[in-house]
Amino acid sequence: MKTFLSIITIAFFIIVLPLIVFAQPAVIITPSSGAPADEITIEGKGFQPDEEVDIIIILDEGEKVALGTVKADVIKTDTNGAFSVKSGIPINAKPGTYKVDVIGNKGTQLDLKIEVKAKDKK
Repeated sequence: MKTFLSIITIAFFIIVLPLIVFAQPAVIITPSSGAPADEITIEGKGFQPDEEVDIIIILDEGEKVALGTVKADVIKTDTNGAFSVKSGIPINAKPGTYKVDVIGNKGTQLDLKIEVKAKDKK
């Protein structure tokens, strides 16, 4: 029995503890592409609890536009380090792939991409 408990304890430190301590932040934009003015949802997890998050798309010539502020002045993670906000693709974005920076005020940072497609002509 003592050996079994030792094995369980060792397994916890090798498998479970690193997942808890070293959880990596992740952000998903849904849909991952769209035309200017299309609505997107930005969801994040693995951030610090109650962390304020800035989400910025970098357009042509380095113009920075904040995302995720459709109905919130500040994006803040919940007690589990997660958030979900709606936004729109900037209306002045030209077709192409753009970098999106996600920066938390407690040190969490990552970047991802979004593809802007041409707006459908009616």
